[in-house]
Amino acid sequence: MSSTIAKRHMFLAGYILVPGSHFAGMWRHPYSETDFCDPDLFKDTAVTLERGGFDLAFIPESLSVTTGLSNDYETFLKRGAVGAIRHDPSQLVSLMASVTQSLGFTVTLSTTYMEPYHLARTLSTLDHFSRGRISWNVVTSAGPSNGHNFGHFPKLTSPESYDRAEEILEICRSLWQSWQDGALVADKAAGIYADIGKIRPIDHEGDLFQLRGPLSLPAGPDGEPILMSVGVSPRGRDFSAKWVDVIFAIQADADGMSELRADVRRRAAEKGRDPEKIFLLTAVQPVVGETEAIARARADYLDELICPDVAIAFLSGMIGRDATGFDPETPIDEVLEKTAGASGKGAVDGGAAFPWLDRIRAEDRARNWTLRDIAIRMSRSTSTPRLVGTPEQVADQLEAYFLAEACDGFVITPTHFPGSFDEFSRSVVPILRARGHLREAAQEPLTLRQRLGLQC
Repeated sequence: MSSTIAKRHMFLAGYILVPGSHFAGMWRHPYSETDFCDPDLFKDTAVTLERGGFDLAFIPESLSVTTGLSNDYETFLKRGAVGAIRHDPSQLVSLMASVTQSLGFTVTLSTTYMEPYHLARTLSTLDHFSRGRISWNVVTSAGPSNGHNFGHFPKLTSPESYDRAEEILEICRSLWQSWQDGALVADKAAGIYADIGKIRPIDHEGDLFQLRGPLSLPAGPDGEPILMSVGVSPRGRDFSAKWVDVIFAIQADADGMSELRADVRRRAAEKGRDPEKIFLLTAVQPVVGETEAIARARADYLDELICPDVAIAFLSGMIGRDATGFDPETPIDEVLEKTAGASGKGAVDGGAAFPWLDRIRAEDRARNWTLRDIAIRMSRSTSTPRLVGTPEQVADQLEAYFLAEACDGFVITPTHFPGSFDEFSRSVVPILRARGHLREAAQEPLTLRQRLGLQC
């Protein structure tokens, strides 16, 4: 093993999404909790992640109930699909951070439907209250369903939404820097609370926003939150290369992870950034069993929990073609042929569904793959790797991705909530730690920037 690899450590995150996750049937699992409005559930989950050796709790976001291509939200609500319950991410993070000391948090907030001052202040508040454990997953809220509850906003094309995001990040960064170190003096004797010579307005006049500033808060413990993004389109990759510290990847295999990681790093280097300081975390779904046979039986059982109607609606959204009117036993090639002329916009940045579909069919060219087959396969892990086996076998698979530098860490997506995190912590984490892939517990709490080695 080279010295470079020996110095790397895996970064572990837990994916906090209910009632479904990348596994559509999560809430139906007999071990899953179902009261997702119980604050104690999320407090307990945060404590479990911190105790179990995780670095981060990742909270995604969408701004409406999940809606299919035909504007049907009833199927997703009825079946408890991903996003049927959505808490305000900033409030959820604040709750979970209050019961932990070292666990980091990713809060997902939209640049399309939120104002820059609100974003900067919300994130700075969370950063202060968590003592530097916050990252911002910057999203442009692509897809028509996100705009259903924001009629006063114009509908933006993808380039326009990225233009807005770029200007918002410029503003947020200026606001976070509007207080210099030492600006807050609180000199009671002199009656001076703040040194106004160290606080400045930003006087931003851009294409979309005009802001005076300054922010009504001093900078957080490490200056500003860690930035994350998920885009895989060319514009999304350029955005990541310019702004973010961490890429969240939804890729089906090591080749996809490696290509995305290398390409964003190359683009970052071209912009004058250090490519070694951009990390990729990829979503995976472990299914752990005491034996390989038990693990495979568990994986088969999970597929039985997925309702075909919601799986087909979800697949339709991913590929941008409405397959909801077909009999589930219709061959998938027939479905694709008959919907070829009525394609909508698929969730391209969400998972590159068509290449994934081709790989699945390539597993058995002689098989008559049906719409049900393919939909269930998509809904069981949203095309992210499902790692099935004993704790050692799951650790082997994670190790292989990591040592090949396909990624820098993993976002563990649960099959039952929140028990999957405890199961993974007790079975797989000790093996990874014994192999030297995980950091030893710090003697004192670290900021998220310190955990990543990205101190300003």
